[in-house]
Amino acid sequence: MDASHTQLPLVRTVSGAVAMRKDFDIDSIADLRLLVDEACAMALTRALPFGTMVVRFLVADDGVEVRCSVPVLDEAPLERSGLGWTLVSSLAEWVRDSVLPGPVFPELVIEFGMANRTAHE
Repeated sequence: MDASHTQLPLVRTVSGAVAMRKDFDIDSIADLRLLVDEACAMALTRALPFGTMVVRFLVADDGVEVRCSVPVLDEAPLERSGLGWTLVSSLAEWVRDSVLPGPVFPELVIEFGMANRTAHE
């Protein structure tokens, strides 16, 4: 999809649907939506204008892994400060970010995993 903040409602909707299909409880659905929203918003602050944002969901028995990537101008690491990073790092089971070589421009990648808390009860 376009690397634009106007796409965030679509990403939130998809993440909610993924969580519902995995039988996440209502709080976990809201948490996953928030995690995806914040990770994508952080990536979009660095995205190239007219670039493409790719969000992938890997659904497993015990939870969901999410990968958000956008093309960026430089290979500077993501700043790990601010409310967005704090939310993602506190709600996710794990989170990592990297800047990888891309076909033309480097690619900023933010990945995280969230356990299905309902499955652990």
